[in-house]
Amino acid sequence: MSDIVVPGFNGSKLIADLDKALNESLTAEERAKLIKQVNGVFQFVLTNKEKKQEVFTVDIKKEGKVVRGKGAIKADAVLSLADDDFVALATGKLNGQKAYMSGKLKIKGQIMLAMKLDTVFKSIQEKQSKL
Repeated sequence: MSDIVVPGFNGSKLIADLDKALNESLTAEERAKLIKQVNGVFQFVLTNKEKKQEVFTVDIKKEGKVVRGKGAIKADAVLSLADDDFVALATGKLNGQKAYMSGKLKIKGQIMLAMKLDTVFKSIQEKQSKL
């Protein structure tokens, strides 16, 4: 089991899937294209139903790496949201702009970069559906 997956955090499974896709599913060419397209480091602060928090850092700027906790590279955008809302956002059931406007999603840093997350999640979902 991946050290990214945290019991009680469903979103951690999706972040582990993102890590697997970045490092195993995507070809080197597809990964380089995604890194060039997104060019950002995201930090997700997820809060579960028990009000516990977990932090995950997704580097889609230099290495295409995902780590649990704060990464070595400073995040360009820090996104704070409930674990369930993250799952809905990552699976396309929740619109990022609506989540932000309604207060479900809080963003510190480059808000426009956060809009590129949709591209990341869609490319990963497309790759996984082909597997």
